[in-house]
Amino acid sequence: MKLYLSNISGVQPRHRDLLSPERLKKADRYKMPGDKKRCIAGGVMIRRILGDTRITDNGRGKPVAANGTAFNLSHSGDWVLLAVGEGEVGCDIEYPKLVSYEKMGRIVFTENELRLIKEARDKMGEFFRLWTKKEALLKCIGDGFHRPAKSVDVSGNSIADGNRVYYLKTIVFSDYVISVCAADSDFEIDIEFIDLSKM
Repeated sequence: MKLYLSNISGVQPRHRDLLSPERLKKADRYKMPGDKKRCIAGGVMIRRILGDTRITDNGRGKPVAANGTAFNLSHSGDWVLLAVGEGEVGCDIEYPKLVSYEKMGRIVFTENELRLIKEARDKMGEFFRLWTKKEALLKCIGDGFHRPAKSVDVSGNSIADGNRVYYLKTIVFSDYVISVCAADSDFEIDIEFIDLSKM
């Protein structure tokens, strides 16, 4: 699986010209400068990596490329992540922040996942490792959080769901937690950094 990472500090006014009309409207709806930059950066990355293909929605919030390229997008803080794979993929990037991991955990995690957090030396780190894995998995399946988060257990590195097996990997990058998921086959991670200021 190929991961592309871009820092939003590279977003320039000229990048608006690279966005699809739909993406430009979405970017303009954001009021906060950081949100606007993340949206623009994501659009520029999609355009650079996927080309001019039309992006639609699977009906449950997952973007789909008309040319069939399997991809997924996530962003947090200063970084935007684009994952591209051979088959269905999902990704999530989060900058760990102070959360009530016990209260929030009871809403989204299974008993097994809660046990891992309770036993972890770094409880906040474990919370975000499991959170990003769960989000990457649900995005890969195509349901996002339309499906109950407790319906899947991401305590391992793979999970069988129906007649498919999903594989999960997590890395930590500059304090950010990144999890990626692919359907049906295990994978290696290849990371490329994209400097938007040079585009």
